[in-house]
Amino acid sequence: MKILILGYSNLCKRKIIPIFKRKLGKIKFCICSKSQKWEDIGASEWYRNYEDALEKSRADLVYISLPNSLHYYWAKRFLQNNYHVIVDKPATLNFIQAKDLVKEARRRKKLLSEAIVFNYHHQIDKSIKEIDSLKNLNHVDARFIIPKLEKKNFRNLNKYGGGCLFDMGSYAAATFRIFINENFRKVTFYKLLKENKKGLNISFKIYIIVGKKSFFGYFSHNGEYENSLSLFTKRKKVTINRVFSPPSDINLTFQVNESNIRREKELKKDDTFLNYFRQVIILLRNKKFENSYQDLLRDSFFREKFVK
Repeated sequence: MKILILGYSNLCKRKIIPIFKRKLGKIKFCICSKSQKWEDIGASEWYRNYEDALEKSRADLVYISLPNSLHYYWAKRFLQNNYHVIVDKPATLNFIQAKDLVKEARRRKKLLSEAIVFNYHHQIDKSIKEIDSLKNLNHVDARFIIPKLEKKNFRNLNKYGGGCLFDMGSYAAATFRIFINENFRKVTFYKLLKENKKGLNISFKIYIIVGKKSFFGYFSHNGEYENSLSLFTKRKKVTINRVFSPPSDINLTFQVNESNIRREKELKKDDTFLNYFRQVIILLRNKKFENSYQDLLRDSFFREKFVK
């Protein structure tokens, strides 16, 4: 299999290319970057123009890692040219774009996947096992707060699809989908968005009630670092740290509070991107893409609720 990486982002440098080079055998990769000249990192080809890469790479799959505002256009172009497509989150800026991409992917019988990978770390499965079943959940609390970004970061610019909501809204949406997993059209939804003087969203809060379950989330580009998810049942609280961006090179722990006693469980190292790409390979073999389509649509619909 051959993969084209469209956009030489820091994420690709740190997380994805090392996997292709050392952990997933028999995968060739090539790179297209307008800003970065050729580097000796093992790529079979290096393109400087997106159109050239589209026409000449002959890759089976493209991984799109560009500014958010470019995701939809290039995802559709590559689908139209019969590529399988993975897109960094958010795959689209609105639900109309999401439906259009899924329609094209279905027509072409191609994989279309939004690269939300935090749930591919085994800490998610182990935390669910700790509470026995998602049916036991009463409440989910998610928080992802990072310090203020540098001014030149594209996430600080509306024209590139910047802002906290587009950057972190996918985490909120996926958390609801994975842990609550209810029909989103039947929920009570509260939201609070904060913008800076330039009209850029810098934080958002959500509170959702679904029957006897609830979900609270606070996400921000302007605060003291926090990255956690807590699951509450009648008798137990399980807290996962570094949940949305778990490192692959250290052992993590999660905390369990039960009957006023706190204990910690240590976890072995795990690599979310490696696990994600292994699943992608399975999907390409069995050609069962519908779940990927549905996840993308549900998460996009969730994000749309913030702006309407």
